[in-house]
Amino acid sequence: MRISIALLPRSLQAVACLSLIALSCEVVSAQLANPTPDVAAQTGSITGTVVDPQRAVVPRAVVTVMGADVTQATVPADDLGRYSVTGLAPGRYVVEAQAPGFRATRKEDVTVNAGAVQRLTLILEIEVQQEQVVVSGSDVDSSPEKNGSAIVLKGKDLDALSDNQDELQMQLEAIAGSDPETGTQFFVDGFSGGKLPPKSSIREIRINQNPYSAQYDSLGYGRIEIFTKPGTDKLHGDLWMEGNDSSFNARNPFVTSQPPYYSYQYEGDINGPITKTASYFAGLYNQNAINQSIVNAVVLDSSLNQVPFTQAISSPIRNLNFAPRIDLQLGKVQTLSLRYQLQRSTQTNGGLGQFSLPSQAYNSENTQQIIQLSDTQAYGPKIVNETRFQYIRDRNNLTSLSSDPTVAVQGAFTGGGNSQGVLHDNQDHYELQDYMQMEEGKHDLNFGGRFRAMRDSNYSTANFNGQYTFESITAYQITEQGLRDGLSQAAIRAAGGGASQYTQTAGKTNIAVSLIDVGLYAEDNWKLKPDVTLSCGLRFESQTDIHDHADFGPRAALSWAISGGKNKPPRAVIRGGAGFFYQRFASGNVLQAERQNGVTQIAVVVNSPDFFPDGCSSAAACNVVAQTSSTIYEIDPNLRSPYIMIAGVGVDKPLGKHASISTNYLYSRGERLFLTRNINAPLPGTYDPSDPSSGVRPLGTNQNIYQYESEGASGRHRLVVNGNLHAKSLGLFGSYVFSKADANTSGVGSFPSNQYDLHQDYGRASYDIHSRLFLGGFTRLPWKFSLNPFIVYQSGAPFNIVIGQDINGDTQFNDRPAFATDLTRPSVYRTKWGTFDAQPIPGQTIIPINYGKGPSLVIANLRLMKNFTFGPIIPDETPAPSPAAAAKDGKAETKPDAKPPAKPIKKEIERRYNLGLGISSTNIFNHVNLGPPVGVLSSPLFGTSTSLSGIFGPGSANRTINLDAFFRF
Repeated sequence: MRISIALLPRSLQAVACLSLIALSCEVVSAQLANPTPDVAAQTGSITGTVVDPQRAVVPRAVVTVMGADVTQATVPADDLGRYSVTGLAPGRYVVEAQAPGFRATRKEDVTVNAGAVQRLTLILEIEVQQEQVVVSGSDVDSSPEKNGSAIVLKGKDLDALSDNQDELQMQLEAIAGSDPETGTQFFVDGFSGGKLPPKSSIREIRINQNPYSAQYDSLGYGRIEIFTKPGTDKLHGDLWMEGNDSSFNARNPFVTSQPPYYSYQYEGDINGPITKTASYFAGLYNQNAINQSIVNAVVLDSSLNQVPFTQAISSPIRNLNFAPRIDLQLGKVQTLSLRYQLQRSTQTNGGLGQFSLPSQAYNSENTQQIIQLSDTQAYGPKIVNETRFQYIRDRNNLTSLSSDPTVAVQGAFTGGGNSQGVLHDNQDHYELQDYMQMEEGKHDLNFGGRFRAMRDSNYSTANFNGQYTFESITAYQITEQGLRDGLSQAAIRAAGGGASQYTQTAGKTNIAVSLIDVGLYAEDNWKLKPDVTLSCGLRFESQTDIHDHADFGPRAALSWAISGGKNKPPRAVIRGGAGFFYQRFASGNVLQAERQNGVTQIAVVVNSPDFFPDGCSSAAACNVVAQTSSTIYEIDPNLRSPYIMIAGVGVDKPLGKHASISTNYLYSRGERLFLTRNINAPLPGTYDPSDPSSGVRPLGTNQNIYQYESEGASGRHRLVVNGNLHAKSLGLFGSYVFSKADANTSGVGSFPSNQYDLHQDYGRASYDIHSRLFLGGFTRLPWKFSLNPFIVYQSGAPFNIVIGQDINGDTQFNDRPAFATDLTRPSVYRTKWGTFDAQPIPGQTIIPINYGKGPSLVIANLRLMKNFTFGPIIPDETPAPSPAAAAKDGKAETKPDAKPPAKPIKKEIERRYNLGLGISSTNIFNHVNLGPPVGVLSSPLFGTSTSLSGIFGPGSANRTINLDAFFRF
């Protein structure tokens, strides 16, 4: 049976063509890479693993095999330190291995017999003059993945990062300089969608590598790749513990007293061989903590006076993570890795803090299970194919502790029951990847694809309890006083009280949706010259549930290494690149559109309700009120995938032997960005806030239609400076980013202030933080002490100034004031950001979006550790001789001008057991970092911050001090 591609839908023809090309190339490559039996019988091979002195694998080491006839073969080790050199004639060889941060190792007289495999483990010693960890940029060349903005963290540099998984995620996001525009994507062992593993199981973290690669669905900047540890050829283990008590910490400045709280966590792993060709690694992490949520609001006391309200409420949490892994080598060319991960999190009294009062609390639990399988096959030294499969089973449950109607008072407090109600969300994710890398002369060819599918079965009673919204605490105060005095609803509203809006949802609670997306790519990294690399690639993406099914993203980059002279590293590398990167429409939006479509669920909006605080018995009962309108969600029939076009140029420059610096300029333009718009809102100028039933709607129906659209736009300039320093006892890495970003959307869930004029909201983006700086590293002190600093600075983030009312009838409370022209009007507010009029009149200019500027942030974290080693001494390997100019008859010949070192290299004695004790502090200088200010102009708290920033900590304390201990063998 034959099927013509022409019969397929046009959107799938490109998928089919690329799939057939990739399949054909893989078949041909496999045939070319496997020699005939006669040839294989006449040759042999050398295979093995590159490890460090603790038998941990060293990924991406360069292995060189030299024969007696001065022939040479060079291959890179893979991410698990494995290498294989095939097709070697019988004889004796010299094998060398090199990797940044290690001394080169050399094995002589390695015998290869016909038809046999010589297995050889290469041990790399830590380079004394260099840091153990590599923070990229120390090796400067024209390879795309060696761009100076790339950061590789492993070994001692990981000690600078938090052991708490949530704080670790925030720190990595700060290092990557990510934001909602370019996004942050975490990949664990090449897979997307999973949670961060415990830090003790992390082997290496790579950030911002190869930014314009066609393999990536998003820009390389903001891409964080985490690689976990495999097993080793000897038994090893780690146990780490950390504890914190409220007595160690500095008090939260927003409360006068706090009940006791604590946190303790531990993690451990054990790994070793199963057989000669198999190993295992198993890690366990557990955290028990009582955090505190700080409520800081304005409420009414028993006499109905406006009073400040602060309270610290305990919120116990528990996290458990179990992650075993098995690596198995099958034959000469195939390696299998099987991983399982179980994560379970529970929280009591969640959802509180700032304006959310204790009645808003909910309890939640999440259980996630992940199964991953990776199959790597090396068809000779030049062809590698990797196939990966992942399944994620995610189960989320949330129960609100109160079912009373929610009462949201703009700029003051949110009370009553939590509008999230009861939630049971069951998600199943499937992911299949296949990537092939081929080296052909000066070309490094990469192609492959990724297929993802997910199903989301969701039970939700969100907003079944109903919600009242008041424009200010004064309006709420007048309402409560009128009810106490027995006034009618009409009299209360005439006095300036009454709720502005009431919303309620009813209908079916269960719904399930599915979504599929696919991505195919092909890329060529072409060495035009030894010092010039041209990278060209094309990526194709498609997904279900939206109109747009074919997105092509071309990518290109060029780099030139300026020669530093014979046998010297380049003086600098100049890089440039550009590409188109698409964004996907998430399944949660599909679920919302299918659930709240007016049939499955009914949502109503009542403007100026006159039944507070009783509420409606049901959404249908609310429909009898004259000022009621229904609300539905839908997906724009012409919705397309947003794209960001990014172009940049940069220079990487080594500074002596121990430091380097990289400077990059990036310009990005976003088009077709996601937002939500009420396409049936009252036309401009037709709605009177004093008459909630007024307004002319363009579609002629009295309903709000929230439509997901792709009409947003953004523009951005960025200057990024990265640097690193590595010396004998010191390692530092840092980055500074200056940014200027404008946009008219903050994401798919944001509404414009004017539903018929998006240009009115084009201005400073919500994520436009002008300056970001971070610095991290380590230093080795005498007597086996070590110090790890981590410092972050951010300039003030913008915040939006709003009046707290819906003055145009679009049901959104995001209307902004105008610059005041008549200072005698009672609606005028004088602030440090300007003088504003909360009731704009014709002729006045509406203030720009995100006109306010919040406080800056400075956080300095520090960890001090003391190591004790004991037990038997680990045998030292024979030191590697000086590099040879050539190999003859299996013996190395030293260069005539080779000079011995000025003095012998002193190597630290390593023992079997290692015990460490330490102390760490978050925000060691106790600097008060405030959260975003209140932006509601009518609020008594306008312009003030009501919380700590919450970055790198739970917010319970302004400064925390932790005690640490670890044991390794």
